[in-house]
Amino acid sequence: MIITVTLNPTMDKTVVLEELIIGETNRVKESRSDPGGKGINVSRVLRTLGKSSLAMGFVAGSVGRFVEASLNEIGILDDFIHTPGQTRTNIAIEDEKNETTTLINEKGPKIGAHYVQELKSRLNGHCKPGTWVVFGGSAPPGINSKIYAELIAEAKRCGGIAVLDADGDLLRSGVLAGAHLIKPNRVELEDLVGRELSTEEEVLGAAREVQASGVGIVVVSLGAKGAIAITDREAWKVVPPLVDARSTVGAGDSMLAGVVLQLMEGKGLDEALRLGAAAGAATALTPGTQLCYREDIDRLLPQVQVEKLALMPMGTH
Repeated sequence: MIITVTLNPTMDKTVVLEELIIGETNRVKESRSDPGGKGINVSRVLRTLGKSSLAMGFVAGSVGRFVEASLNEIGILDDFIHTPGQTRTNIAIEDEKNETTTLINEKGPKIGAHYVQELKSRLNGHCKPGTWVVFGGSAPPGINSKIYAELIAEAKRCGGIAVLDADGDLLRSGVLAGAHLIKPNRVELEDLVGRELSTEEEVLGAAREVQASGVGIVVVSLGAKGAIAITDREAWKVVPPLVDARSTVGAGDSMLAGVVLQLMEGKGLDEALRLGAAAGAATALTPGTQLCYREDIDRLLPQVQVEKLALMPMGTH
């Protein structure tokens, strides 16, 4: 079973313009709205890949009800906690002339401490030994930076396997709590280890440091260049096929969904990275905040390149 936890969900609204002109009235050519947030995106891609999951977290107001209803419509079960306020709306503005996507993200409603306790209690009820629990995204106002450490500890107490995709202090606390798998990008990894990482060797060395501190698997996303992943026994590099990317929004979440699905089903890290890279590349083909289609994943999968890397001695960077 896979549980996804999104503390700060969103309604992702994509608007398409011929050209974004600052300070002027802009006419929208087309628009769409999707439920969003890192964990929710993972659930949506898992559904595309034919796997069910349980989406958890906080929702509020009419936008929160939209998030729930949208997930239920595509067959994703949820156990969200309703809080006061309004779930945030994030807007992606796609400028066709300049081929750019501009993101405008809200903060989200403030969450009281008793709602956090309720989430821990519900997580405890759903999480069983061997359950994969994917925590992802930002924390809304009112929640401290140790929230993921607390939730990871709760999942581990139940025998769950904790996965974290966050940044800054949220990621740092999750590493200290011993998440089984983390998925930083290069910039987030640099922040974690406190130094610039200019080469692949430096990225690999930093990933090994973090892995040795108590994380089972470190997957470092390198955008269009793919990803590097390391455990205490092996290291791999995956390179996705070149695609004509329309938007990279959600590509990292899609990659994580593919990786978690394969690992949960007992596949090796190399095969997990292969499916993850195909899902991420497939999402890059879609506009705005849309996610991947199964036919694109299946088409791209044979084109993904996976290479085993030499495991560097500790202290080498």
